Amino acid sequence: MESHKTYQAINPVELAKISQELIVKNKTAYKHLATGLPVQQILDEIIPQLIKLYKGHVVQIVQFETDLSCINLAVLFDDSYTKEMHQAKMGKIHKAINSINDKYGPDTLTVINCNYRDVQDSNKNSSYIYKARNGTVIWEQEEK
Repeated sequence: MESHKTYQAINPVELAKISQELIVKNKTAYKHLATGLPVQQILDEIIPQLIKLYKGHVVQIVQFETDLSCINLAVLFDDSYTKEMHQAKMGKIHKAINSINDKYGPDTLTVINCNYRDVQDSNKNSSYIYKARNGTVIWEQEEK
């Protein structure tokens, strides 16, 4: 009894595209390793800025899916933080993130925003909520 295996051909263009993406990502990772990316120094620099920008609405800051080349943070805010408040602060938030990325290299820092209650609600799902839910809390608001 002979068994025949079937193989699926991989599109060479897609394979080249994926390879190029990995090469670029690895170059960034190696560049940060070579320069000794100071993760704690960056966190010490950005966390106070984020807390100040959100003016008391931050409940937690979560670090998620961090690899050698970037620091990913989720800022979890309370229910009193409105969409209008966020839109008014977007320029300052991007400026703070861009200052870190300009200083340490492109894509060093990314920040997403989530409602704390949504992250705690197991019935709510999105890629942002999943990332925040599965990260590590690195800053938490003190009890009032």
